[in-house]
Amino acid sequence: PTKNVKSRSPDLDCKTMAKRSGQRRVRPQTTRTYPRTARLNALLQEIVAAYFERADDDRIGFLTITGVDIDRDLNVADVYVSLFGSSTPEEDADLLDALAGHRKAVQRAIADQAKLRKTPEVVFSFDPGVRAGARVEEILREISDAAPAEQADGDVPEKSLDGPPGQ
Repeated sequence: PTKNVKSRSPDLDCKTMAKRSGQRRVRPQTTRTYPRTARLNALLQEIVAAYFERADDDRIGFLTITGVDIDRDLNVADVYVSLFGSSTPEEDADLLDALAGHRKAVQRAIADQAKLRKTPEVVFSFDPGVRAGARVEEILREISDAAPAEQADGDVPEKSLDGPPGQ
């Protein structure tokens, strides 16, 4: 006549047990080392880039999705783009119009592929870092082009690379 005694009833879960015992429920540690918005930024960048790889639009040339920045409440996703080669402001405006035409389809692709409660509104803009880098490169090129002209005039003394200065 041995009884099969269980230590707790099967209908009690961890939350109920913690309430009854007065203990605080401990949340398990996650292995994620970076915030959710950073993970979503990377995921949305992949989804948007994959969409434009498949898109058949002649107005969109060699487009690069350089980054996505989603706000904390997941309402707006800023998609930063870069275009290969130099472009005029008119070409930039045409490209942004073409991208705006694809906005709803991009949002639909995000809704289909990402498991989010709500799909963020996609806003396309040019990557300011790429533009600033191109401007710095242009300034450096102008400086390097101006330096040989000054040496030809004799204004700048010639530097010797053979020994230490002063010899």
